[in-house]
Amino acid sequence: MTYYIGFDIGGTSIKYGLVSDSGELIEKGLFPSTPNDGEQIIANMTKQVTRFQESYHIESVGISMPGIVRKDGYMVAAGAIKPFYKVNLKEKCEAAFHLPVVLENDANCVAIAEQWLGNAQGIENYVVVTLGTAVGCGIIINGKIYHGAHGAAGEIGWSMQGSLDYTHDLEEDSWNFTSGVILGLYNRYYQATGQEISDARLILDLVRKGDVVATKVMDQYYEDVAKGLLNLICAFDPEVLLIGGGISANQEFLENLTDRFDKIKRHHSSINRLKNETIADIKPCFLRNDAGLIGAVYQAKKMK
Repeated sequence: MTYYIGFDIGGTSIKYGLVSDSGELIEKGLFPSTPNDGEQIIANMTKQVTRFQESYHIESVGISMPGIVRKDGYMVAAGAIKPFYKVNLKEKCEAAFHLPVVLENDANCVAIAEQWLGNAQGIENYVVVTLGTAVGCGIIINGKIYHGAHGAAGEIGWSMQGSLDYTHDLEEDSWNFTSGVILGLYNRYYQATGQEISDARLILDLVRKGDVVATKVMDQYYEDVAKGLLNLICAFDPEVLLIGGGISANQEFLENLTDRFDKIKRHHSSINRLKNETIADIKPCFLRNDAGLIGAVYQAKKMK
């Protein structure tokens, strides 16, 4: 049987997994990403590859990465992993692993995984939005990832919301800082209360208890996310828009977000007329924490 190795590189940890040809996750684990030491990251990944090769026939390796990834594996940007900026990571990893390697943007990997084993099976045109530290996006057109001219398609977190204040860095007004869970939701709650929080469920619990500040912060968050999602639907006309990221597993969050999305549609005359014809539904991703490495493996599998 043929097997693949998937890596999902993040700012704080790297997930890895051994995946079968049918998509079964045989074994998985993680190790610190040490974002300031690129050589150590590659060395740690190589150890996992070598260990798996001792027991399995490995066909190739798929790597999910934050940032802008060119088709040849050159990293234009790499999120928090600064040593991988302006580096051809595909070449470095192939030299270390002695195996074919495919690199793909992390949000694109989530979208690909949903196409293979998740809620986008059989769907040709869809968009996946991941709500994590910031906002990621994978765009699938006619069954294929849309990379754009420079590999930067889907960097919707940079897009602007609201009026522009040129007296400060405009990125602070971008979708990353309104709709990212950490950069947006948690940061806004901290700005409003001076209290740090690390779990959206705690804010939702405060809302249920009638906390005025938490309710205001959460209400604005729903509004900003819903506006961004509707903009994407108007731009790409997908069959469905899938929401990923840890917060998407919370049913209460999804219900409230959908309610706000529907409210905006009702108050927009043109969109309201088309709501049952061209305006896609919002649904959660099926695959959760393993979606990145599974999607990376699916890209590697398609190399055969």
